[in-house]
Amino acid sequence: MKEIVPELAVQHLAGAEAMLITVFGFARDAEMLRLNDQRVALVQADGPGGHGGIDHLALAVNDTDAALAVFLARGAVLDSTTPDGPKEIAEFWANGVRYAFLQGPEGARIELCAKRDTPAQPHRPSHDHIGIPCSDIAASTAFFIALGAKPVAEVDLIRAEGTIPVRFLSAGQSVIELYAPPDHDALRMAKAPLWRGLRVLGTGRSGTVTGPDNLRVILL
Repeated sequence: MKEIVPELAVQHLAGAEAMLITVFGFARDAEMLRLNDQRVALVQADGPGGHGGIDHLALAVNDTDAALAVFLARGAVLDSTTPDGPKEIAEFWANGVRYAFLQGPEGARIELCAKRDTPAQPHRPSHDHIGIPCSDIAASTAFFIALGAKPVAEVDLIRAEGTIPVRFLSAGQSVIELYAPPDHDALRMAKAPLWRGLRVLGTGRSGTVTGPDNLRVILL
């Protein structure tokens, strides 16, 4: 497995592409859009979408607050997940992470994420992870391992609402974040998901498979 490309299903392709280019800094790359080592495939949606099987795309930044200021100046809007700005998760990686969520095209969540031990560097967003909530963390982990992904970290977040198991897996240059929130079923939307599915490159297989929670994966 070499790369995982998320598909973003939108009603208005031209508007979504313009937003990813002018606000987030993506550029055309053949039939996809690219921001450094992060690619996104825009696809036509049949109707309005919501947050579903794939919750967000996370971009790695060196300084969350500085990167957020850049994106807000370009016209980005904070998502309701972090309406007051960046938050922190102390349990992730060596020294924790600082993150903020923005509204991407038609409301699709795009996260800015910085490891707290990241050295100061110029603003250059890149791939961090693809966030996927799941009802059965073991089944979802096993599904991606069967495709060739490798576990890299396990964290159980102890929160007032319950324990949230989180598993990170690497797939070539891509990282998947699987997590099982206590209220997973309540979070699922009846609408078609905005982040609709994944294109997985370099598995040596081809075709479409369906994973846990009806996650759609295209093998290329």
